[in-house]
Amino acid sequence: MISPIAVTGASGFIGRRTVEAARIAGLEVRVFVRRAETMPAHWRQDAGIDITILDLVSTKNLTGYLEGVQAVIHCAAAMTGDHENDTLEATQTLIEAVVKAEVPHVVLAGSVSVYDVGTLADGATLTETCKISAKGRDAYAAAKYEQEDMLRATAALYGFDLTVLRLGAVWGPRRLFNAHIGPAVGPLLFRIDGGGVVPICDVERAAECLIAASQSANGVETINVVDDDLPTRSQFLHAFRACGWPTLSVPLPLGVMRLIATITPDAPTMPGLLRRAILDARHKPLHYSNDLMHKRLGPVTNMPFDTAMHTAIKNEQTL
Repeated sequence: MISPIAVTGASGFIGRRTVEAARIAGLEVRVFVRRAETMPAHWRQDAGIDITILDLVSTKNLTGYLEGVQAVIHCAAAMTGDHENDTLEATQTLIEAVVKAEVPHVVLAGSVSVYDVGTLADGATLTETCKISAKGRDAYAAAKYEQEDMLRATAALYGFDLTVLRLGAVWGPRRLFNAHIGPAVGPLLFRIDGGGVVPICDVERAAECLIAASQSANGVETINVVDDDLPTRSQFLHAFRACGWPTLSVPLPLGVMRLIATITPDAPTMPGLLRRAILDARHKPLHYSNDLMHKRLGPVTNMPFDTAMHTAIKNEQTL
C-alpha cells in the first residue's frame, strides 16, 4: 500500500490544484487548510482526502498529522501581506514537524523570483545553476528565498530529501495576469518591455510537477518549472485582452525605466519598479530553460500559449 502524501496550503491557488492532481494520480492525500470554507465541498465526500483544519503557525499537533506520509508538498506561503508569519513562521513549524515525524521527503513550491538575474546578461538563458539572492528584492521574493534556505539547511542537517520546484509566475483561471508585464492604473496598463519572454507556469502544470516530484525523491535538488511556450510580453497582452482588459496599453521601454531606477535611491520605501533589482527581476529580457523539468518530471503536459490562455479565460468565465 502506497503511503499518503500531505499538502500544506491546500485550499490556495496552487495547493487546490495539487490535491486534485494527486487524486487523479490515485494518491491518498492529507490536506491542511486554515479555514474549512475555502476548500471545495466535494473534498468532504472523497475518502481519499483526509482534511485537517489548522493554522500552521499556531498548531501544536502537526507532527502527529505527518506521521506515515511519504512526502509533504509545501504550498503554504503568502503572495502579499504577512510574509513573516504566513511564509516563514509556517515553514519553521513544518520543518520541526517533518524532523520529529521523520518524513523522508519534502517538496517545496518555490519561485523563480529568488534568482539574482542581475548576474545575467540581457538575452541570457536562466537555468538552475544561476545564482540566487534576496538582496534588494521585494518582500515576496525575499521570503521565498529565506523559506528555501531554511529547508535546505534542515535537509542537510537531518538528511531528508528535498525537491525545490522554482515555479514561474503561476497562472490560470482567476489569476491570469502577472507583474512581469507592467503596472496598471484602472483600465490603463504600462507595458514595460525590453524583449525576452514571460516566465509563466500554468497552474495545472505546477500541480502535475509537484505530484511527480513527490513520487521521485532524489536527494536535494532544484528544478525550474515553466511552460514550454513562453510568450513575449506583446504576445501575452494580445492574448490576454480577450478577457476585456486593459482598454489601453502604453509601452514603456525597459531602457528608460532602468535609467530612472539608476538615478533614484535604492531604498525599501521606493516603489519596486524604481529599484533596479526588482525591475530586472520582473522585466529583464531573458530566456528560461525547463530541460531539467522534462528530464526529471516528464512527461509533462503542455499546450501552445494562445490555446492555454483562451482556455483559461473561457474557464474563468464559467467559474
